Amino acid sequence: MPNSINSKPSMSDTSLLDTLRWLLPFWKPFRWRLVALLVLTPVAVLFNVWSPLFIKRIFDALQTGQLSTGFLAQQVGAILALGVGFFLLSLTLQSLRGMTNFGFENAFRLRLSQVILQLGRGFFYRFRTGDVTTRLVDDISEKKLGWFACSGVFRFYQALITVVGSLIFMARLNGLLTLVTLIPLLFVVAYYIISSQRTVSYARSSQESISQLNAYLTSTLDGIRVLKAYGQESHATTNFNGVVVHQIDKELALTRVRAFLEIAYSRFSELGMLSVFLVGGWLVIQGQLSLGTLVAFNTYIFMLIWPMVDVGQFFIKGRQASVSVERVRELEDYPPEILQTPRPKPFPTGPLHLRFAQVDYTFDRPALQQVSFDATSGQVTALAGAIGSGKSLLLDMVPRMIEPHQGQVLLNGVPLQDYDLNALRSRIGFVSQTPSLFSDTLRENILFGQDFGDQTEARLLEALQTAQFTEELVRFEEGLETVVGQRGVRLSGGQKQRIAIARALVGRPDILILDDCTSALDAETEAHFWSALQAFNPRMLVLLVTHRARTLKDADRVVLLEAGQVLTVASGAVIQDHPRFQSLYAGAEMAG
Repeated sequence: MPNSINSKPSMSDTSLLDTLRWLLPFWKPFRWRLVALLVLTPVAVLFNVWSPLFIKRIFDALQTGQLSTGFLAQQVGAILALGVGFFLLSLTLQSLRGMTNFGFENAFRLRLSQVILQLGRGFFYRFRTGDVTTRLVDDISEKKLGWFACSGVFRFYQALITVVGSLIFMARLNGLLTLVTLIPLLFVVAYYIISSQRTVSYARSSQESISQLNAYLTSTLDGIRVLKAYGQESHATTNFNGVVVHQIDKELALTRVRAFLEIAYSRFSELGMLSVFLVGGWLVIQGQLSLGTLVAFNTYIFMLIWPMVDVGQFFIKGRQASVSVERVRELEDYPPEILQTPRPKPFPTGPLHLRFAQVDYTFDRPALQQVSFDATSGQVTALAGAIGSGKSLLLDMVPRMIEPHQGQVLLNGVPLQDYDLNALRSRIGFVSQTPSLFSDTLRENILFGQDFGDQTEARLLEALQTAQFTEELVRFEEGLETVVGQRGVRLSGGQKQRIAIARALVGRPDILILDDCTSALDAETEAHFWSALQAFNPRMLVLLVTHRARTLKDADRVVLLEAGQVLTVASGAVIQDHPRFQSLYAGAEMAG
């Protein structure tokens, strides 16, 4: 069964107090709503806990034979007025809490998405997509952490005020019965202490099982074509059923524990009601307590049942929220691989000179060793070598997707780390081996959020022409407004590559990185593309990886790599005579 969590270190226990501290910065943008909740909640509680006193007066008057129609109407009118006030305030409080819950959920999701977008590739090696999705969606949802951040806290606040207010009114009526009512509250505290850790354990297992389910779904849907090609549908269904059953078992276990705790909290309150009936009834019989006081106490006991449930919910949901905070903080605390320098330099103007100086990079074994070479504006520098020789790693270092473990990458003599990261990346056009397209229109996939004002359409046309896509564009009925589908499913491999190339060119970059991005193009289309690219911007610095000998032959400089080391650097015309080049590209087409 797939498991994206068990391989990670166990998460430390986050206390309820730690959870509240983590939430504190998120409360600031909602401070006026929270102030309203702080002020209006006691008023609503006062309306509620005041009404039993009027009930007491009615029954006391009935017991003494002094009840009159006018007196009854007066007391009932007061109860009705307090009830209407409590209803309106409760409606307002619930609406405020509900809106704020969703506000918190959105704030959590934005914060976490910003964190994830700043993390390097090591993060995505460790955390599977489905696991990250669960933490972004389920852990911080309005029913979990989002609910606890506002409704959980302020319903607990209302419950405490209700309990304290009721006890104050009850103490004024009869001290002995108030003490009897307090006894179940001690059971509640003890029961929470006993059950708290168990709740955390079940909540954590539940969230981990949801992560496993989402991770399995993501990986299966991503590989659906391969799965069907090998006829593995029944095997995938069986595995999926196992993951689902595992997730259901964990959810049911948590639900059983939560239901048991909620029932227990409410039953403790009912134990208080029975105690009041027993002691209070005896006092009434002995003439030491009025019937109105007993009825008022009974009303207060009923009034305390739901607040006690809310107290229980606060601790139960609080422990669940603590698990969600643990899982969110695990992403927040993941160390970023790419850091912005405190005083970044602007991107240089004029000709560019890129230098790799003694660059090393290591996975579980050395992937790059002492790599050095230069690339300059107006030239095409190609990286050649067998699969796994480190070509793509070198390209990823230019936009700082990864950093060298040793050595430096310099631009005009300045380390790349010293430049403003956003400025650096904005001047680079990058096309990866497997083009990433989004389920949007061709236009949006190319522009990718960029706006060039009045020049937008001209930039689009220029990029499409250079990428050799204008002739094919007319075959799409909706033109640039054609939706390409998930991951560009409506496009062929060559079309995806050319759209990705157009996206890289539309910003007129100073540095263009092409990582084997013409592999799906036929020789004629690729030849037209290289010719058009030269005309597009002759001063552009081009770094490319390709396995086509003809393309390498035309490069101004070819860096031949083997096992992460530079064998030689020469022009495309000269490199063909190198024995290793001939062994790698023997039989490859040389004439188009």
